[in-house]
Order: sequence, then C-alpha cells, then structure tokens
Amino acid sequence: MNKKIQSIILISILALGGCATGGFSPDVVSRDAAGKSQYVQSGTIVSIKKVTIEGDRDSGNIFGSIIGAIVGSNIGGENDETTQEVGAVVGTAVGSVVGQEVSEGISRREGLEIIVKLDSNEREVSVVQEVSTDPDYAFRVGDEVRIVRSSGKSRVVPYN
Repeated sequence: MNKKIQSIILISILALGGCATGGFSPDVVSRDAAGKSQYVQSGTIVSIKKVTIEGDRDSGNIFGSIIGAIVGSNIGGENDETTQEVGAVVGTAVGSVVGQEVSEGISRREGLEIIVKLDSNEREVSVVQEVSTDPDYAFRVGDEVRIVRSSGKSRVVPYN
C-alpha cells in the first residue's frame, strides 16, 4: 500500500474519532458539564416508554466517502486517469451512503422517554436517555427522581 493511501486512511480514522458523541446515558456526564453548577428539579415519573435513539450518520458519511474514493480511484490502469477520476467520484458517492448506513446501525441505541411531573409547578417534562445497565437507573412509574440540566442536555437520575 503506498504512503499516500496510508496517510488518507490515517486522517480518515482520526476524523471519524473526532466525530464521536458522548451519548445519552443517565450515568455519564459530558466533559463540558464536569465542574460546572447544574440546574436540578425534583419530580415524580408519570410515564416511561421504550424508544430507539437514532444513530450518528455523519461520521460514517466522512469515513465512507474517503474509503470509497480510495477504492474507486484504483479502478483502471495506472495510465488511465479518466477512469480513476470517475471511479473516485462514484466511489465517494457509494462509500458515503454505505458509511452512513453502517454508522447509523452501529451507533443506534435503546432508550427511554421518561415523563416527569415536576414538584415545583406540576408541569410535565420529557427526557429521552439511553437505557442504563446500572440497576440504580431502573426507573418505574411513581419513582421520585431529579432532572439534572447542564449545557442544554438533561438527564433523569434517582432521587436518593
């Protein structure tokens, strides 16, 4: 494999890693929220519904496009630049679509829509978050909980 292709693959992997998201798990706090005061409200769960949290398509788009361009540009002989250029364009398009689908499927998560009736004003608030494997986050209707808000994100945590 020549050095140019190796460099492109390395840059692609680094770009893909930079697109990773922190997720929506109730027991994971984003780096931005660490060390900052957060707004907390107490309430009671009135409804829980299983949902699917859509996966991330953007990182797969970038990675698939680059890999598709590399593979497509290798079509034809070394002296057939037109075929290589057309192959790169077609490979980019096909790689983008395939990459989006693969990335979305891999990053799709099982989630919960939790509706909480706030103690302070009787309003109801909906928060969608990933299903946690931690038994402390196995919520039921009627549980007292807290909603923690920081940097535009909310999560439901046990009251105690």
